[in-house]
Amino acid sequence: MAPIVWLFSRCTVVLLLVSVTAAAPNDCGGNRFAPACIEPQLVATTADVDDLPNHPEKLLIDVREPSELAATGQIPTSINIPLKTVRTELSLSPEEFEKKYGRKKPATNDPIIFSCRSGVRAGQASFEADQLGFKNVKNYVGSWLEYAAKHDLPV
Repeated sequence: MAPIVWLFSRCTVVLLLVSVTAAAPNDCGGNRFAPACIEPQLVATTADVDDLPNHPEKLLIDVREPSELAATGQIPTSINIPLKTVRTELSLSPEEFEKKYGRKKPATNDPIIFSCRSGVRAGQASFEADQLGFKNVKNYVGSWLEYAAKHDLPV
């Protein structure tokens, strides 16, 4: 199976399929694909996530279900807001958000990083947050699978 990278930006939604083998030019009926444009400002790396304890102003939101976190653990400093509730939870008043999550609700320009198991749901959450007006949003594309592999944790 080819790795999949989801990148959501304010203007477009890009699905990038990374293949381990190159297709011949005519394998797709002569169709040509435009090159993908990756916007690095929308992607967080493991180094970014590892540095979060030094940046309490950045919020890491894990959008997996609580049962998934119970089975594997979660990235330190992250809070859990399941994907299906991201829109509702990010619409809470600042007081409600802080009471519920013990963290200051991010302002629309505050940095937010979304993670999940493999990056797909984190991309969806990034899109949801952008639609709500949050403009400093990143997707930790490697998410838990990458983090766990680099820190010798269960997947």
